[in-house]
Amino acid sequence: MNKQLGMIALMAATIALTACAKKESADVNEREASAPVAESTITAEQQAAIDAIDEPILDENNTDVPAEVANAPADVATPETTDAESSAAVSQ
Repeated sequence: MNKQLGMIALMAATIALTACAKKESADVNEREASAPVAESTITAEQQAAIDAIDEPILDENNTDVPAEVANAPADVATPETTDAESSAAVSQ
């Protein structure tokens, strides 16, 4: 009986200490490391390089999607129904 009470007390103490423990400072360090760089530290040359990478050059050699696919009309998703038709379908 004493062993069971001792085990229960040990488990309760473990749970209490775990629940009340302070969070590690690693969480703060991770947030600081993942914070975006302030815009004031980016030079004009760096910003120009970033902008050049972000804007793709579109020319006649850009053949990702063929013109017949890109210019094809869209498929109809669902046919249009009137309120009378939709209420008749619901009541069936």
